Amino acid sequence: MLSCRISTSSTARCLLLATSQFNSADGIQKRQMGRRQPKQGKPPILPPSKKVLYHVVHAPWQKPEDVEELLWRRHAYNNAVLSIREVFRAELAQNASHGQGIEAMKEAEAVELDDLIAENQKRNEEKRAVREAREDEMTKETKRVILDEIQVELEKRNEEKKMAEEEVRRVIERSDGFVDRQNLETKILEALEKPTIYDFAIDRAGNKYFVPEPVKYQEGTPTRQKGRLYDQTLGTNHGYVEEAAKKEQSL
Repeated sequence: MLSCRISTSSTARCLLLATSQFNSADGIQKRQMGRRQPKQGKPPILPPSKKVLYHVVHAPWQKPEDVEELLWRRHAYNNAVLSIREVFRAELAQNASHGQGIEAMKEAEAVELDDLIAENQKRNEEKRAVREAREDEMTKETKRVILDEIQVELEKRNEEKKMAEEEVRRVIERSDGFVDRQNLETKILEALEKPTIYDFAIDRAGNKYFVPEPVKYQEGTPTRQKGRLYDQTLGTNHGYVEEAAKKEQSL
């Protein structure tokens, strides 16, 4: 019996602990979500109470001397307004008798408006003439600039055309020595008779040093150029030398 009571109490304690933990977690979750409990008060559907509905606010009574002062000031203001109105009526009647009434004022204002409009039109015409002159000058300047640019571009193209024509002329002059089907055999025989050798050394004066001497026909295995093959004292006859001055004279 005692063991049953102990087990029952322990079970109840566990349930209470779990419930408290759940409530605390629920409260933390609510605080994190920003949900607050509404304030306790009267629901908005109920009508206002009699204390608020039938409460009439009465203004406090003023002093008698203040009331008399304000009343006097009100009568003085009204009298001043009536006097000003009478003065204005008298002025209008006097102006009307002298031909300066409302109709005359309207006519004078209309004449003044017409004069202002005419003056405005005249000023607009002057400004339009100045603007047209300025636009004409700007148009002429723009046209001059465009024509100058066109002239520069045409001169540039003419120079390029002349350069192209000169280059074509030089190519045509050099084309006499080009190899084609008609002079192929002649060029082959000429190359065999006068071989061109690029295995040479050159000094600052433009003289070319051939070692070994160039031959018309290659016999046997051609010699390979070695590193110190052209190391020699200038002025000594070693191999074949082609002087630059003689070559220029021949050309």
